[in-house]
Amino acid sequence: MPALRDAFTNGREWAGQRTKTAADAQRSASTFQNGAEWVRRILIPVIERGNPDLEPEHVAFQLDLNLDPRSTNHAHADFWLSETGEGQRAVGPKHSINILGGQSVWLYKAGGPGRELGTIDRCGPAEIQALLQNAAEEFGRLVGMATAPTAWRLLRKCSVVPRQGPERIL
Repeated sequence: MPALRDAFTNGREWAGQRTKTAADAQRSASTFQNGAEWVRRILIPVIERGNPDLEPEHVAFQLDLNLDPRSTNHAHADFWLSETGEGQRAVGPKHSINILGGQSVWLYKAGGPGRELGTIDRCGPAEIQALLQNAAEEFGRLVGMATAPTAWRLLRKCSVVPRQGPERIL
């Protein structure tokens, strides 16, 4: 009765695949949580500590988080600098942090390739502080150039937006 044996082995293989799929999903959830925890433990606090230093300049880091495992397969956070005044204001380039595989911290920026910043164990507050300082210096140059008419038109074309309702400012 080979048909019975085939039915049995097909059932066992199906169960094995279901078990493997469940294990993969659990492992995936775990790696996602590792990345989300890094964002909460490292990135957000460094930004929160940095914004008061920028307050006298009327500038703040903005943060857009995607820490929902149902919407993406890795923890993701975008940050950028913007002026905090009323009306039109300069908005700096967006920096995207992705925690790939729950371990590797990657930085992506428009117009360039991504670069690995390190693992979640090695990319800590000091490394993120240096990254934010570079972003602040870059934004300062963009805003400083805005005083020249040609540069202002370029900055306005690329990154000045009207204020549109409340935003999350950390």
